Amino acid sequence: MDDPINAATRPSRLSLIAHLAVIGLLGLSFVSGAIIWYGQNANEIGDPASPRFNLHNWRTLHGVLNPFLCALFGFLVCQHIRLGWQMKANRLSGVFMEAIFALLIVTGAGIYYSPEAWQASLISIHCVTGLLVPLSLTIHWIAAQIWVKKNCQK
Repeated sequence: MDDPINAATRPSRLSLIAHLAVIGLLGLSFVSGAIIWYGQNANEIGDPASPRFNLHNWRTLHGVLNPFLCALFGFLVCQHIRLGWQMKANRLSGVFMEAIFALLIVTGAGIYYSPEAWQASLISIHCVTGLLVPLSLTIHWIAAQIWVKKNCQK
């Protein structure tokens, strides 16, 4: 590598607003998805005499987040990922994280628009993939910290 990159001004670094959008949108989506998953299981195995867990508002929130998450995905592809790829930074963890993100978008759309016979499988894939989001974000952040220490000046 030529001269070290300044860690504070590296081109792929996300702004504070972008960081907040990523954490906020993914956090809301993860929490609402976890509540939906929990509520569905509670309704299926719960005592028939007990009140049903109302999931409508959580499903609505989870679904309304989709266009914002798709826009975030597009922003990351056009800005953060493109520049990070040129810098050869965090390629493996970034590809893994974006594959998870893309699979969530595809399975989420499939849950709404696929034949009913496919929906149970798509929901399972969507839930398992959603559980990988915090892990992939953590791995990507740790990899970024290591890359910065190795390739950037302070």
